[in-house]
Amino acid sequence: MFVTSRRRFSSPFLAIATSALIFLQLSAMSAPGLFPENNDNILLAAETPPPNTATPSKGTTEEIGTDPASFQNRLKKIILDSLSRQKIPYKNFVWLTPKAVDSAILALPFSVDVGAQKIVLPVYVINHRYLVTTPLLDISRHYAVVPSIPPPQPIALSLSSTNFDLEKFPSNGKKEAPHLVIMFGDEQCAACRRWNRQEEASIRKDPTIRFVYIPYPQVTIHKNALTAAIFEMCAFQAKPSSFWAIHDQIDRRVEMKNIDKAGLTPIFSGFMLQAGIPTGAVKRCMDESRPLETISKAGNTLGERIGVPAPPVFLIDGQVKQGYMTYAQIKQSMSTAKASVTTSNP
Repeated sequence: MFVTSRRRFSSPFLAIATSALIFLQLSAMSAPGLFPENNDNILLAAETPPPNTATPSKGTTEEIGTDPASFQNRLKKIILDSLSRQKIPYKNFVWLTPKAVDSAILALPFSVDVGAQKIVLPVYVINHRYLVTTPLLDISRHYAVVPSIPPPQPIALSLSSTNFDLEKFPSNGKKEAPHLVIMFGDEQCAACRRWNRQEEASIRKDPTIRFVYIPYPQVTIHKNALTAAIFEMCAFQAKPSSFWAIHDQIDRRVEMKNIDKAGLTPIFSGFMLQAGIPTGAVKRCMDESRPLETISKAGNTLGERIGVPAPPVFLIDGQVKQGYMTYAQIKQSMSTAKASVTTSNP
């Protein structure tokens, strides 16, 4: 999942490990222009450089604006070396379409297959001069992580729900409801779990909303997120009406970060017995990871379309919103979306 920016792209855990190594290696490269001579200025990367600066020497990142491909070729070698050093079993490295976040920031996303997961990660170039990966590191402080300065994210303002096969995912409310809210969530994400406890009930009770939940597991930082996502989807396929009870049980009663995968088995079995779900069917589904392709496809589509979101991510009447949102904020976003449509279609 391109999941971050911090993100994922589809899988932030890999993003954090990979990005840190990429950043360190690039800082040591004899490639002029990748970083300013004064390391303290790295934190000012988003500022526009003064006009009439000296013409950069050949091979600097000033060439990126007109020919990102040549820079990508150099950067690919560093990325692959970083993955190899971490002993990550990757394959199928592919550069995705560069995204201009704004006039000063260019995102260069790429994807690799790690096992059955397609991981999408970004590299950002700011002002054709500064290279930023995830997490942002302060090279003047021994490469310490700078938690208060998150990297920029290429987030689209809108994304059609037709990009996702909603019929394959659990939903609540009538299909003809005037509003559609899609949540991309991770069962081990603290903000997602809090949203489930505090906001989700209001969304599911609102008769004007069709609510669709799409699992968006951050497999590189949350060890049990994918297992929980597959279990939920297998339970949904075996008995669709059971999904919300199972979903609530996981979010509200299980602190998964403290449990190994073997420990999840009896917990999931108990949930299935309570919900009257055929355990044999779910076990076969999980053993074969049947929902994995559906989950991965949705996550990859999200990452390719909007960059590197970290869950929770909401698609509210076509508007992309990232981060925790209250029920009131979601309702306000619906009003904004409706007003926008009315204005553009008098």
